[in-house]
Amino acid sequence: MRWDLETFEDLPYRFHLPQGYDPARQRYPLVVFLHGYAERGHDTWAHMKNGVEALASWPAIAVAPQCPVTDTWGGSWYGGDSRAQRQVVGLVRELGTRRSVDADRVVLIGYSMGAIGLWAILERDANLFSAAVPIAGDLKPESARSLLHFPVWAFHGEKDDVVSNLAMRRVAAMSREAGGAIRYTELAGVKHDSWRAAFGTAELMEWALAQRRRA
Repeated sequence: MRWDLETFEDLPYRFHLPQGYDPARQRYPLVVFLHGYAERGHDTWAHMKNGVEALASWPAIAVAPQCPVTDTWGGSWYGGDSRAQRQVVGLVRELGTRRSVDADRVVLIGYSMGAIGLWAILERDANLFSAAVPIAGDLKPESARSLLHFPVWAFHGEKDDVVSNLAMRRVAAMSREAGGAIRYTELAGVKHDSWRAAFGTAELMEWALAQRRRA
């Protein structure tokens, strides 16, 4: 399974091209995966786990940046903004200009630290994305009010003892009350490794790639 290496500014990222890739004939959805805290580093391979490998089977261009060990993806646990978070946004903007990428179908997926950063990215730059999948993430519930009608499918383990699911439960309730678009799947008996069941959800790929960026 081939994951090539590129850099944006000084942010390394691995990418996988879909089977039959032919940018002269079509544009492809872009799926960006943000890894967890323990996968930070500079070896460009440590972050290639916890579900990202599943994206190689998606008919999309998959991109997995690696956060430096001295930084985070930002978000409510990490002071909000961060340099690595800004680099991810810049990378998405740059990739969206390429002829191979369908800029109206850009999906952001994050696990743990990546899901925490995902929410912060959406707060500022939801217009870049068509859908988001936070897995075992956290946020300040009130900060999600502007995102209640954005296509999000969140996953969290019922027994997660690393990242609490209380905020995600509250956001899901807010979305239901507002007739919003946020879907929430709480995985019975599952702890922090909820990425396994999330990527094993048969409908996830079809749902994610069917969403389109709103004007």
